[in-house]
Amino acid sequence: MSNSETNSSTQSKRKDSPEEVQKASEWLAEVCRLLEIPEDVQRANVKGVLDLTSAVAHNKSRPAAPVTAFLVGLAAGAAAGREGGSSVLFSDAISSRLQLIAEAAGKDSGRPSD
Repeated sequence: MSNSETNSSTQSKRKDSPEEVQKASEWLAEVCRLLEIPEDVQRANVKGVLDLTSAVAHNKSRPAAPVTAFLVGLAAGAAAGREGGSSVLFSDAISSRLQLIAEAAGKDSGRPSD
């Protein structure tokens, strides 16, 4: 296998390759459709969710990262429901909870990172 073939093979397997980004985007759009969540809410919060799961995985517990994101979503959904349920309220509820938990996860836990 030539270097160019190896490089293109490696690039296509990278999580941030254009193909993977497109695949993720399509999947998230489908999830939004199935869950009846406005896509703008997902688009506005994806970076915050990724930052949160990274902070939890590296500073607290790798297996807890996706569960933490799930719990943030539950809390945001409950808050948005109490406040009228608009996309803006839902997005604001997610953002405030992402920030709160990401700050807590970013604190040094005293354990070595994975």
